[in-house]
Amino acid sequence: MIALSQRRTKRLVAIHGWSGTVLGLLLYVVLLTGAVAVFALQIGSWSASGVKSQQPFAQPLDGTLRALAAQVPAEYRDDIGVFSNSAGHIVAFLHAHTKDADGEIGDKGVLFELHPETHEILAQREGFAADVLGADPWGALDDFLVDLHINLHLPDPWGLYATGVLGLLMLASAISGILIHRHLIKDLFVAPRFSSLLLNARDRHNLAGSWGLPFAIVLAFTGAFLSFALSLGLPTVSTVAFGGDHAAMIERLVGAPEAADPTPAPLADIDVMLAASAKAAGSAPTGFSVHHWGRADATVTVFHEPPEGDLTVAQQVFDGVSGVHLGSKPPLGTEPSVGSAVFQLMIPLHFGTFAGMLSRTVWFALGLAMCYVTLTGLQLWLQRRSDEPLWRHLARAVPIFGYGLPIAIAGSGIGFFLSLPADSTLFWTPVGFLIAAALAIAAGLAVRQDRTLSQLYRLMLGVSLIALPLLRMAMGGAGWEALAASDNTAIAIFDLVLLLAGASFVLAAIGRRLPGVKTARVTERVPAE
Repeated sequence: MIALSQRRTKRLVAIHGWSGTVLGLLLYVVLLTGAVAVFALQIGSWSASGVKSQQPFAQPLDGTLRALAAQVPAEYRDDIGVFSNSAGHIVAFLHAHTKDADGEIGDKGVLFELHPETHEILAQREGFAADVLGADPWGALDDFLVDLHINLHLPDPWGLYATGVLGLLMLASAISGILIHRHLIKDLFVAPRFSSLLLNARDRHNLAGSWGLPFAIVLAFTGAFLSFALSLGLPTVSTVAFGGDHAAMIERLVGAPEAADPTPAPLADIDVMLAASAKAAGSAPTGFSVHHWGRADATVTVFHEPPEGDLTVAQQVFDGVSGVHLGSKPPLGTEPSVGSAVFQLMIPLHFGTFAGMLSRTVWFALGLAMCYVTLTGLQLWLQRRSDEPLWRHLARAVPIFGYGLPIAIAGSGIGFFLSLPADSTLFWTPVGFLIAAALAIAAGLAVRQDRTLSQLYRLMLGVSLIALPLLRMAMGGAGWEALAASDNTAIAIFDLVLLLAGASFVLAAIGRRLPGVKTARVTERVPAE
């Protein structure tokens, strides 16, 4: 225990309580969507409802890309980006750098969506990158959820500012919680009391908060870093260190461009370079880019996931004409460095992607625990102030947010699946979220009894979760037998988890309160520690 004066303790208690109350509900939004976003790749594969290829670049691709390049205008052959989307389809974007209607430099070209096995053209779109890449109906659900977590769907850069501030808020709450915690070690093993609902709630809040404090600090720091590094860090570095010369900063970060040589020259075999890159990196390629296709200064950069046992990975760079491996390059900077390594650690530490499904599952569980700590902390703080009308109104918002957000997230999935046959998922995914949120808010305003409202919310959430896997299969998604035969059992596991979670909420809605817990009156106060 850290010895503090009574005055400092009261000040820290005020910081801890107000920082958690003023923006606590928004923090809950970021936490819950972050817990969901941990499985963003898996949600994308699950929502696409198909049998996704584990290695989309397993089939020879060189001849297909050369045929596509011959179909587009010459100016679109300057750069090519290739990756796989949520459905496992290969996406090839052949483009050039040009000005848009606002005079800003952007990537404009033709996007082809290909079947991973046959390379049949499934879709073709022309325009700027923001338009053609954002028009993929298969990625509507996971893109919506990730953007909700990262930007709260606010315009750039205000969304990053907001989530960065919330990350700092969470960091302040976690650190102040450690400093004012009188029995931190003891509370790691506390047994929740059942003599009172409020005492039980406080004990469970302390238990979850004590175990989650290290995770909360890691999550808050990495989240704030990622938000501010993009929205404030790079512009500040450009202004302070490079005198506003943005081009000079980019050159320092990614390396000086090779001397331009527009002499026509054939590109080396892409499949050979992908195989060499996989051997050098120790993992299968996740995508690649070709810079200056058909020129003597062409280069090919191949991207990979970290190999098993590693947290970071380097990009593999090849000479585009000779196919010679030029070496590996970190994503940040031109040479391996401590700064680059730290930067690369931020994403796996924030999203829990460093140990496959195991770390993602642990991060998801800890994220839900932080959601619980946030909501129960708000409830305990507001309950002590229930005599004041302002706090009573705010207390009403806690269950509306607490249940309404997961109901709305499930609603976005329902909107996605119902609109999938019509290829209108980009519209109906956010609309489904808004409709479900409106229903949850209406229920919270109409039902005045707390217990009845809780039962209604649980029923709504349970039914929504059960509907998701049923709709996935009803709208043409692969069944469990086909998934098992193609080694895509992760999608079936997602279905099963949703069904079990939905059933548990439905049972909780129609079940009775456990015996032994006394009903708390509205005027009951949590005793001071």
